[in-house]
Amino acid sequence: MIALATWHQGRCGSSVLGSMLNQHSQIQAQNEIFSRYMPRRWGDRPVPPMNEVLAAATREASKPVLNIEIKFLSAQNFALYPQATFQDWFMAVGGNGFERHLLIHRRNGLRRMVSHLMAQRTGVYVQQRDAAATTLADRQITIEPAAIREGVETHSLLGWLERYDHTHQELRNGLQGWCEAQKHPPPLELIYEDAIEPSPQLAYGQVCEALGLELEPVQERLKRINPEPLEQLISNWGEIAALLAPTRFAWMLAA
Repeated sequence: MIALATWHQGRCGSSVLGSMLNQHSQIQAQNEIFSRYMPRRWGDRPVPPMNEVLAAATREASKPVLNIEIKFLSAQNFALYPQATFQDWFMAVGGNGFERHLLIHRRNGLRRMVSHLMAQRTGVYVQQRDAAATTLADRQITIEPAAIREGVETHSLLGWLERYDHTHQELRNGLQGWCEAQKHPPPLELIYEDAIEPSPQLAYGQVCEALGLELEPVQERLKRINPEPLEQLISNWGEIAALLAPTRFAWMLAA
């Protein structure tokens, strides 16, 4: 069995990619195997050990290639094991046979935040292609720049944007070093804006190529929920634009 671990921060196209991979005759995509144990779903029950969750995923594999997803912000799946370092995660994943890695990154953290807040408010995290369209008015949000809750943490908007970048770079560097030290294939890196937003078929093709699998025709069963310009989606746009304009994140306003 080939075991592939996908690392991401969420709201980056992982769901549409996972749906497409799962349609391939050789790939079983189990999605976010740790997210079911987050407090909002699991409550205060004891969380199973990391190795136990990973071992269960491999036991349930029914195709030659198994793909799982791990959300690596400290407010996300990493919060389940607060004492675990990146190296601890790499060792646990590798010890359960996951020698292939995929890292997905969404450069525009502001768009990622809007997507997160919209999903958090509506409860709609993925949308089928044939789902009825909702009006723009129903999807406008107001961003509270001083305090935004995501997962188990609350930070300012600028604080989150810094965390998105810093944590991605930290995991990227650690994962590359781990793969090199273990003599595993280097991680495949996909940028949402380059390989998923234009067409998820691009990302699907790159993953299949990296795994040495022949392309099989698959359907894009999910669609973007909020494709409009940010200025139309954020009700307090002036406030957010003024906040980001003097920072290194200003480019996100026009993307």
